[in-house]
Amino acid sequence: MEKEILVTEFDLERLESLLDMCWGCSSFDEKNLESLQKKIFNCIVVPPEFIPNNIITMNSTFTVENEITKERKTYTLVFPEDADIRGNKISILAPIGIAILGHKVGESIEWIAPSGLKRIEFIEIHYQPETCGQFKL
Repeated sequence: MEKEILVTEFDLERLESLLDMCWGCSSFDEKNLESLQKKIFNCIVVPPEFIPNNIITMNSTFTVENEITKERKTYTLVFPEDADIRGNKISILAPIGIAILGHKVGESIEWIAPSGLKRIEFIEIHYQPETCGQFKL
């Protein structure tokens, strides 16, 4: 069974709209859409002002550590239109983006990338919109 994650009401509303818009579009992988739908269906929804500051929400910037190589990288979790791999902006519709959402500093996740199994630990959140009061209801 998957771990229950926290998602803000605001993020949930935007993610549900994104899924509604993407179903049936050939440019999106249905497997990824199904994974995101399953994840948000099983989440715990909280008001944005009550999300803990150590949880990765949409538009959060965070550092991860590869548990094998110990290499650290900083990324931002974004909506598909803002994704930019060179700018380290990961789409919520990428398998890693789906895996990241709702996890917190100190946790580790695994996912299967084209190059094989990956395992990372969340080290630090540098920016979370809700902590800074930068969200709209």
